[in-house]
Amino acid sequence: MMARWGLACLAVMAASCFGQAGAEPGGPGGDGPAYPISGSWTFVSFTGDACEFGGVARLGLRNDDGTYPCELTAQQVCPIDNVEWVVRQSCVATRTGNQLVIRSTIEEFLVGEPTPSYWPDNFVLKVKSSDFMAGSLISHGAHATQFKREVEGIS
Repeated sequence: MMARWGLACLAVMAASCFGQAGAEPGGPGGDGPAYPISGSWTFVSFTGDACEFGGVARLGLRNDDGTYPCELTAQQVCPIDNVEWVVRQSCVATRTGNQLVIRSTIEEFLVGEPTPSYWPDNFVLKVKSSDFMAGSLISHGAHATQFKREVEGIS
């Protein structure tokens, strides 16, 4: 009986320690559980043209002001036009309830010629679970998008 109480107390203490720093509440307007979003994600957007668009994103821990620092690298491949861009972007994510808005700034073109016709990749997403978000890419129109959490190793 004592071992059970000891484990229960340890679990409560761990939850209270981890619940403060880096906590990820859904925020006001909570429409469901407050799933954590910090970590690595892959994304794909369905642009409806002959191009493929996707990439990776890394969301940092929530800041005191409620924003999440982030960075993403997007790849757009258009075989018909023989064009490929890989673009590294810094971003800031703002969460309200289970809605996440990502605003990006182009930092550098890793592949392809820099062009003013490539706009920053912004997103409006709904956090559906701790490993899935869905919504829209906002850049040259709005396009359906899915974010899936990458599996990370434990060291």
